[in-house]
Amino acid sequence: MSDFNVTKQILEDSHEILLTVEVAPERVEKALRSTAKKLGRKMRIPGFRPGKAPANIIIARLGREYVLQEVADEMIDEAHQAAIETVIDEVAGAAALRDVRLEPLTFEFVAPLKTEVDPGDYRGIRVPIEEVDEDKVQEMVADELKNLQEKNQVWIPVEDRPVQFGDLVTLGVKLTVDGEEALNEEEWDFIPSETDYTMSPEFDANIVGMALGESKTFTLTFPEDAVSKWAGKEGEFEVEIKAIKSEELPALTDEFVAENTDYETVTAFKEALEEGVRTYLESEKEHEFQKKLLEALKEGATINYAPATFQYEVDRLAAEREDLYKSYGFESLDELLKLQGKTREEFLKELEPEARARLEEELLLDEIARREKLDASDYELEQYIVSAGLSDDDTTRLIERLTEDEYYRLYIRMLVLRKKAHELLTAIARGEDVPEPGQHPVEEAPEATEQAADEDVEITEKDGAEDVTEMAVEDDEDEVIAEEVIEEEETEIPDSASE
Repeated sequence: MSDFNVTKQILEDSHEILLTVEVAPERVEKALRSTAKKLGRKMRIPGFRPGKAPANIIIARLGREYVLQEVADEMIDEAHQAAIETVIDEVAGAAALRDVRLEPLTFEFVAPLKTEVDPGDYRGIRVPIEEVDEDKVQEMVADELKNLQEKNQVWIPVEDRPVQFGDLVTLGVKLTVDGEEALNEEEWDFIPSETDYTMSPEFDANIVGMALGESKTFTLTFPEDAVSKWAGKEGEFEVEIKAIKSEELPALTDEFVAENTDYETVTAFKEALEEGVRTYLESEKEHEFQKKLLEALKEGATINYAPATFQYEVDRLAAEREDLYKSYGFESLDELLKLQGKTREEFLKELEPEARARLEEELLLDEIARREKLDASDYELEQYIVSAGLSDDDTTRLIERLTEDEYYRLYIRMLVLRKKAHELLTAIARGEDVPEPGQHPVEEAPEATEQAADEDVEITEKDGAEDVTEMAVEDDEDEVIAEEVIEEEETEIPDSASE
C-alpha cells in the first residue's frame, strides 16, 4: 500500500486539477520519530546524554505541531512527485503547493491541465474579399499632388483687391498703451486669421478689408487671458498697408515635378503615386481580412488553458518588450517604468490583452497544423532562417545550429508549421482549393541547387583545394542568436508548443 493517498478534483473554472495528498498515519509517525531524533541531537535534555533522549520526550519538549511542520517540509517534494505521477498524462507542468494540513498530514497541489483546443469548423470559414476602391486611389493621389504643391507654394503680390484672411500682409504699425509708445514697426509681416489671431481677434478683423497704401487708426482691448503684458489693457493702433501677398500653388508641370521629386514627368510621378497608394490600400484590406479571419476562427473555436499557461505568455511578452526597450538605450524595464510612472504590475496588466490574443492564436495554429498533418522539410527550416535577411555569417550559424541543437530545431519547426497553418487558413477563407489533411506538399531543396552543390564538391576534391571558405563556427559563437529570427526561449515551451 502506498504511503500517499492521492485524490483528484478538476477545477473547471480555471482548467486546473486539485491534487490532495494524504500521508499514511504509519508513515507520519515513523517520520515524526525520525525527525525528532535528528532535532534532539542539537538539544540538551536533563537526564539524557546529548542525542540519546527518546523521540517522545523530544516531541513533548518541542511540541507535536512543531515537529510535524518539520516533517511536512521534508516530505513536500516526495508528496509532489506522488501527486504528479497520478496525472502525468493530464497536466501541462509542475504543480504548485496550495495548502498543508498537519492533522492528518495532507498536502494540496494545483497543477495546470493540458490545454484543450478545438478549432471548430475552420475549413468552413469564408471571409469576403474587398477590392481596393479605385476612386479612393485617385482621391489619395490628388491629395499627395496637392501636398507637394502646398509645400512649394509661393506668395504673389496683390494690388487690385483689399486684404483677406490668409494673406501675407506687410504693415507699418504703431501701438500706444497707457499713453506710452509700446510698439513701432516700419515693416511688420503677419497673416490675419479668424482663429489663430495675432494680438486679438479684433486686430486681425480690422486689417481685413484694407487696401494697399491705406492707413487706419483704431482702438481695442487686449483679452484678459492673452499671453501678453498688455492683457486686459486698451491699446491704440495706427496701421498702414504696405504690401499684400496672396498664397498661390505652383502649376503642376513636368518641370515642377522634376525639380521636387525623383521623377521627370507628371505622368510618371502620378503612376508611381497610384502604385504606392494602391499597395498601401491593399495592405490595409489584407490586414482587415486577416483580422476578420482570426475573429471568425476564435468565434467557432473552444480553447481552455490554465492561468499558469497564460502567465507564461505574459512573462514571455514582457521579456520581449524589455529586450526591445534595452535596444532603445534603456538599461532596464524598471528605468522606463520609472519615467512613465508605472509599476511593473501595471505594466504586466497592460500586456494581458495582447498576450491572450497571441496565445490563443498560436494554440489554434498549432492544433490546425496537427489536424492537417502539416510537416516541414530541412530545406523549409533553412529557408525560414534565410528569409529573415540576416548577414551571411548569422544565417550560416543559425542553419548549422539546426543540426546541433534539437531544441532550437523544434522551435524553428514549430514556427514554420504555424506559418503554414496560417497560409492554409488564408487560402480556405478566400475560397481556394486546398489539399486534404495529410496531403499537403513539403518543399524540398531545388534539384539544380543540389546538383550545383555536388559539382562544387567534385571540383574541390579534384583540385585538392585547401582554401575552401570556412563554415565552421566556434562553440562560444553558437550562443549568439539573431533576434530578428527568434527570441531564444531558455524556459519551458508552453504545452501546446511542446506537444
